[in-house]
Amino acid sequence: MIFVTLGTHHQPFPRLIAGLAGLPADELVIQHGPTEPPPGVREAVRFLDFEGMAERVRAADLVITHAGVGSILLARREGHTPIVVPRLRRHGEHVDNHQVELAVALARERKVIAVWDPANLPAAVASAPRNREIRVSVPGPLHTAVREALLGA
Repeated sequence: MIFVTLGTHHQPFPRLIAGLAGLPADELVIQHGPTEPPPGVREAVRFLDFEGMAERVRAADLVITHAGVGSILLARREGHTPIVVPRLRRHGEHVDNHQVELAVALARERKVIAVWDPANLPAAVASAPRNREIRVSVPGPLHTAVREALLGA
């Protein structure tokens, strides 16, 4: 199953929906917000509460998302390297390009797979690691510092 989330932002994101056309509709579960979902998908829901989102992310083999920090953090927490399609100001998808900045920074660290043209989603999906293929990395310095602060050295 491929879980797609467009987030809760009020501006539609039809560019990402159009990019899904090259993917198998019966594998797509989409949280679409104010954007009309494509026909024939396995599940399409306008909005989900946090637990509904978490359930679908946990069950997914792959996550495609806008470059919203909450969606990315949830996908990462559940072991995914999400495919992110940033909303762009020039297309009226957001008020500025902060999602571009986040996607660039996280792609540089290989924490996400950034897709700039949704027409490239099928290729990104074909080459992306599935959740079950991802291995948990060694905790970083922040994780270690928090653990030591909470539990003692």
